[in-house]
Amino acid sequence: MHAFDPAQDLRELDALQTELEALLALDAALLETVAPERSGWSSVQHLAHVALANELVLRNLKSLADGRGLLIVRGGEPHPRALELLAAGRLPRGQAQSPRMVRPPERVERALLAQWLADGRRARNELDASALVPSELKIPHQLLGPLDAPQWARFAVVHTRHHLAIVREILGELRSREADQT
Repeated sequence: MHAFDPAQDLRELDALQTELEALLALDAALLETVAPERSGWSSVQHLAHVALANELVLRNLKSLADGRGLLIVRGGEPHPRALELLAAGRLPRGQAQSPRMVRPPERVERALLAQWLADGRRARNELDASALVPSELKIPHQLLGPLDAPQWARFAVVHTRHHLAIVREILGELRSREADQT
């Protein structure tokens, strides 16, 4: 059984959120350029996806902390590999499609993305980590199965890290190309 520390995961999510906000401040043309050898999405699309996904995760965490919500189920086990992936802190690349509701738009409006990030920070700040305890109350993830509050907090960190790593690869690739041209 894997035990996750929601307080530590939420602190890490805060730091990752700061990184997301800093990346949004980069040059728009750089963020909007796709590096197909790294990803089918641009950096700003990855940022938008994470902002949308984290909004849902934070809503799930609030529901689980409050012990009520439409998505809550009692019991159930996560997918057999889910806890291993969360414990390892890594998601496999290119093996899952994002659900439609968190897929970024083709063209991401920067002001809207900034608002999504601000909303995410506010929702995160309203959460009390001590209320995120292991429980039979779970909310299903479309691939990982039913997750309790500590598992959802861990997922937020692992998923955000996953996409930030891709963004760093894309930006590195674009900067490398730029250096080669000069």
